[in-house]
Amino acid sequence: MRGEPQVDTSPVSRSASVGVAVLLAACGGKKPPASAAPRIANALAAALVAADHTKAPWRCIAEDLPEPNATVAEPWTLAGNTLHRADKDHDLTIAVIADAGGADPKTLAALGRLRAKLDEAHADLVLALGGMGTTQAELEATLGVLAKASSPVVALPGDLESVAGETAALAALTAKGHPVLDGRLLRWIDLGDATIALLPGAGSSLRLAVGGDGCAWQADDVLQIYQQLAAKPGLRIAALAESPREDRGGEASGEAELSNGPAIDLVVHGPTQPAPSPARSGGRDGARAYVTPGTADATPRLPEPHAPAAGLLTVHGATWSWKPLVDKT
Repeated sequence: MRGEPQVDTSPVSRSASVGVAVLLAACGGKKPPASAAPRIANALAAALVAADHTKAPWRCIAEDLPEPNATVAEPWTLAGNTLHRADKDHDLTIAVIADAGGADPKTLAALGRLRAKLDEAHADLVLALGGMGTTQAELEATLGVLAKASSPVVALPGDLESVAGETAALAALTAKGHPVLDGRLLRWIDLGDATIALLPGAGSSLRLAVGGDGCAWQADDVLQIYQQLAAKPGLRIAALAESPREDRGGEASGEAELSNGPAIDLVVHGPTQPAPSPARSGGRDGARAYVTPGTADATPRLPEPHAPAAGLLTVHGATWSWKPLVDKT
């Protein structure tokens, strides 16, 4: 709840304090350049406010979460918990990536090659659907490869991210002038002819690799977001860190709560398998089509052979199209 700060001795509050301490240490005790000081101050304030508003595990979806502190270049604007696109007649290309699994050198190299493919496709925005790393160092490395002034990055924490670590990483990237936005604090992306609702985090604290320092959602929060999204004009797109429930060879995977609710048009979600979804397209039809970028991890962490992958979502008026991207080396 908003109001006077409360003393909180939970693991989350302690982790947030560690994140703030890391940021202060990063300043080296020296006065930062005048141009960077406001961004660092805003980032520190965001971390402190977040600590006052959370309990273990961190909250992924709530009405009283603080607003993101970031700067985006035109034609993007940031107002409250919504990222807006000003030139609404422009076809938009949205890059989607997930599950780097950390900052292994092979993975960072693959992310660099995928970033080059995104440049070739003139990506306007990058959605990172979680699993990009756990610690500040890992997240600063993986998200930093993707960050460019021409295309803001919206980073959703998934079941791998430490929220305190991601908060510190985003603050450090913001201080360097990289437009990386916290997908836990950003609620909507308004594209004029389409709206993207963001649902970060896991459905259960048991699924969080970092326990109480991860973020989880509740089924009622998800249903409320879906209902609000269904009432939006134009294309209705949900971007999820986790996967909705699906049946693969008689074995169920994913979260049932993410499959329920009113009609929407497209769900872009974190991977349940390494490969990206094949090319497809659709429109405002309430079909609730599902696509995933697959995994960007270039290590043999996963038993199934795979190549690092991502996806491109193009929004053209009232229609959308999906194209997989695979790092073939």
